[in-house]
Amino acid sequence: MIDSSSTVESLSKRPPKVTLVDGIEVSGIESIASDARNANPFIEGEMSVSSRPQWVWFVAGLFILPFFVAIASASLAMIDDSGLFTSYTSDQPSLEEDVSFANETYAVRGFYMSSGFDDKFAVHSFWDLTIETDTWVVYISGHWSDGERNFDQPTRDDDDGTTWWVSEMHDQEAEFSVYITQEGNEVFVAYPPSSSEPTFANYFWKESGGIMDFGSLALGVWPVSAIGGVVWGFSKNQPAFAYGVMIWGSIVILVTVFIALFLLIF
Repeated sequence: MIDSSSTVESLSKRPPKVTLVDGIEVSGIESIASDARNANPFIEGEMSVSSRPQWVWFVAGLFILPFFVAIASASLAMIDDSGLFTSYTSDQPSLEEDVSFANETYAVRGFYMSSGFDDKFAVHSFWDLTIETDTWVVYISGHWSDGERNFDQPTRDDDDGTTWWVSEMHDQEAEFSVYITQEGNEVFVAYPPSSSEPTFANYFWKESGGIMDFGSLALGVWPVSAIGGVVWGFSKNQPAFAYGVMIWGSIVILVTVFIALFLLIF
């Protein structure tokens, strides 16, 4: 091995240059410097990196990957349940002119649901419109089928001929009637003046059979991650990682196939 002192000493004693036939001059210094770089490990540009043990990759595929997949799936499910991107809300009711049903007077409050509500109202696979007060909660609901709006509640006309939906009470017996109608981007609620005043309106929708809603993505992330993990493990020459993924991934894929067949049959 050539140590640093001998290398410096050798470099200080420059060998004579030799002129070749074609006029190129060479010296032994190039050879000495090259030998010094090869002999001294501190001058090497690349260091070899030891690979992780295979059992580490196996544990990563078996436990770590599904842990992060579970977090992603739960987050997507929470977004789906929250209605963050699938709802309209309003908490600023406006005072409207009273209406009457069979000569019985009802107070009316209006809720402006923001621009675009008219195009979204009652055109989804499932939807409901909820009106809340301090003492009661009512709703109307329905679904979109064969290009038509379908409502689960019956209708009734007021004394002026305007059609209203007869709402249903949430988790309590109906002691009085509350009526709901929609015009453009606004929702109107007719209620007995002696009852609580409506303070909040929420329209929520959910699509079925789609692949881009958050509920479907929350389920779909599992088989996609399993297949992707196996492919990545073998392509990166980490078979232990792929085998770890295959243990839980095989169960996930079987369950996914079963659910898909169930939905197709029923």
